[in-house]
Amino acid sequence: MHFSTLLLGGGLVPLTLAGYTIQDDYSGDNFFPNFRFDTMDDPTHGYVNYVDQANAQSQGLISTSNGVVTIKSDSTKTGAGRGRDSVRITSHTQYTHGLVILDLEHMPGSACGIWPAFWMTGPNWPNNGEIDILEGVSYQAQNAVTMHTSAGCSMVGKDCQGNQGCSVQADVANSYGDGFNNGKGGVYAMEWTSDAINVWFFRRNSDLSNVLSESPDPVQWGSALASFQGGSGCTIDDHFKNNNIVFDTTFCGDWAGNVWFQDSTCSSKAATCTDYVRDNPSAFTEAYWTIKSLKVFTNNGNTSPARAQPAPAVSTPAEAHVTQHASTPVANTPVPIAIHTKAAETGPLGLGSSTPDGPLSLNPVSKRAAHRGLPSIDKVDTAPSSITERGLQEKTSRIKRHLKHHQMAAIGHS
Repeated sequence: MHFSTLLLGGGLVPLTLAGYTIQDDYSGDNFFPNFRFDTMDDPTHGYVNYVDQANAQSQGLISTSNGVVTIKSDSTKTGAGRGRDSVRITSHTQYTHGLVILDLEHMPGSACGIWPAFWMTGPNWPNNGEIDILEGVSYQAQNAVTMHTSAGCSMVGKDCQGNQGCSVQADVANSYGDGFNNGKGGVYAMEWTSDAINVWFFRRNSDLSNVLSESPDPVQWGSALASFQGGSGCTIDDHFKNNNIVFDTTFCGDWAGNVWFQDSTCSSKAATCTDYVRDNPSAFTEAYWTIKSLKVFTNNGNTSPARAQPAPAVSTPAEAHVTQHASTPVANTPVPIAIHTKAAETGPLGLGSSTPDGPLSLNPVSKRAAHRGLPSIDKVDTAPSSITERGLQEKTSRIKRHLKHHQMAAIGHS
């Protein structure tokens, strides 16, 4: 990992005086060592066989070349056993607040039955929240950004609790699937503060100079693709914390499989989603992620990271498909974290329609349980990154916190 620091007055301080600084750089050769390969049965009941790192390498499903990371699903053989071979990875590190920026050249392309996702989630689901940054199924045209929380959180005019979640569908071309890939990809950025969770999408041909800089500033980016504001309806810090970063590509299951018969194009190709995915490997030649960079930034005006507190172990009935464990996070000691739920969406491919009021619309979702398990984690970073206002007030607040922090540091070193 890369950390930008400067020796000043006897102590280490962030290199930039205000705003965001690099915290973790997953790019290139840093990528795979900082992710865990999940090999459990797919908690979303997909027709997929998640393979370990050794098998992924031997099959050519993962690679790093010239700093670019590729993650593939199998497209060469008929499916068997649990399903089509694929990869699901989860970051060792958990985050509370921050700015996550993914420069993505290619995402799994549109194909019947496919279900790729780039997302974040925490233990004890849904109590620590879930942030679905980029996700969809089959021939979905636009990305839908979704939040899942415990009870007592309403954003974008909807209750975000549990399987239902609250979602914003972007009526933006090239934000997902084949359209995204035809535009040579783009950049997704997610800013998570005490006040809001915002997601931006930048096309490849847009000005990326700030978003891909070492000191990105969301204040300069304009309106977010999706904005989930906290406040009286939802206290962000009560519902989102300790989230891992996850990439996966599954097939069929509780979303893509459940809407199979609502999609006339796909359902005409095979009797079931599983039949199609099993028997048509060549349909998935575009089922791969090409990652140019993945970086996590922190607001340097805050205090040092705090360690997450242990949660009590809880067992739930087997029929609920949910297990939950926790133990005290200790360096190099695995900490089991919860299996949590994802869900299927109603309507054709689960998508809502645009409203005449603007380019973003609520994505009406009726979620059925579709559980995504998470492996143990061995590093927790819960650095606070609160931003209380936007624009000039936000920058002023950052600078004030930064000065106060270093005044206290100077006293400590005097």
